[in-house]
Amino acid sequence: MTADKNKKKALDAEITDALLDDFDKFEHFATTYWKQIAGVAVLIVVGVALWVMISDSRKASERKINDAICNAKTEAEIIKVLKEYPAYSAANYARLRLAKIYLNEKKYAKAYEQFKLLRASSIPREMTWRISLDEAYALELEGKKTAAAAKFAELGANPSLPDGFRCEANYGAGRLYTALKKNDKARKYLTKASKVRPGINNQTSRFWVDQAKFLLIRLDKAPKKNIVKPVPAKKIKPKK
Repeated sequence: MTADKNKKKALDAEITDALLDDFDKFEHFATTYWKQIAGVAVLIVVGVALWVMISDSRKASERKINDAICNAKTEAEIIKVLKEYPAYSAANYARLRLAKIYLNEKKYAKAYEQFKLLRASSIPREMTWRISLDEAYALELEGKKTAAAAKFAELGANPSLPDGFRCEANYGAGRLYTALKKNDKARKYLTKASKVRPGINNQTSRFWVDQAKFLLIRLDKAPKKNIVKPVPAKKIKPKK
């Protein structure tokens, strides 16, 4: 028992001596190379500070660029930001605004060119759907109502589109077929639009549903054209 205790004491003494020796070595190292250690620590602190500054600077720069793109409203302003920042995703929305400016100015070829450029770039699916609807509106503005109605009808039948887009497309088809006096087709697409059950917060779909229902009521109340019966030709009595 006494021998075990002596062994344990000896082992503890060795461990203590080893720890003290390591501490002495570290103390000697720290005393000898404290300048180098301090220099490395300063470099680490400076490096972290620079990284934070660069990161903040980049974020501020990106915010500035995004603000410039979003604030571009006129044709000249939008063209300028598109040339300066073509790689930013916000530039796609600026290009869409430019296309709508061209539509309002009846510059249809330029509008279609912007739509084409948007389709060729990496854009969200929602923007692709919006472009398709805008192309249908563009056909209508050009006076191509039959083609526009067909385009709207095609979009309204696309199951991959959300309810809001399909509802707007079906209403557009029904509205144009009403203007074209094709009431059967008009009722078909207006009925499709009116049957959508929009969610509580889906105000966009609700708007198009209400418009479709209103136009259906107007169609039902519209007086039917009087059918003019042909007047039979009078018999000409032979002269005596």
